[in-house]
Amino acid sequence: MRIAMLLAALALSAAGGAGALEIHLPPETATYKPSELPGYQLVQRNCMTCHAAQYASSQPPASPRAYWEATVRKMKKPFGAQFADEDVPAMVDYLVKTYGAERGAATALAPVAKPAAVAAVPAAAASGKDVKTLLAANGCMACHAIDQKVVGPGFAEVAAKYKGKDGAAAVAANIRNGGAGKWGPVPMPPFSQLSDAEAATLAKYVLSR
Repeated sequence: MRIAMLLAALALSAAGGAGALEIHLPPETATYKPSELPGYQLVQRNCMTCHAAQYASSQPPASPRAYWEATVRKMKKPFGAQFADEDVPAMVDYLVKTYGAERGAATALAPVAKPAAVAAVPAAAASGKDVKTLLAANGCMACHAIDQKVVGPGFAEVAAKYKGKDGAAAVAANIRNGGAGKWGPVPMPPFSQLSDAEAATLAKYVLSR
């Protein structure tokens, strides 16, 4: 009995000394199917901050509009997704026409072009929107803070990484194009609905932190 207890103690000691297994997941590369429907941009912006695009494609293909509406509203409450109530109808329309029972009613898919990097310019006047309006309208502060990581990196960390003469152009391009793998496993959705001037305004703000 004493020998058995000694062997058990040795086994526990060896298990406790083993290092934890570290797993590195590949960056997220899946995207939502591009569409001319207005809900496409809203889904890109509002959904990919919390889960992968495969979530939509894995839903039952015959799922009706009511199913998608219930799913979208569930993400907002109780799960706390940060998007406006007025976004819901367009998001549901895109999802049901792209992944659900109304797929035949979807409009033609629009080709996704990679926007060219933009030069840093004082763009608040050119875009007609100040930086606070742009931050609020695009939900930037739902995923970012000034000096700490939330879902994405803090603006101060981004500013430190892209410090230099070409930094503003790179940050503006990243805002419009989105990306994955630079700051962790959660991808940043593209904000291609922003004009070059609006993206430059946001980039200038981020780099000034």
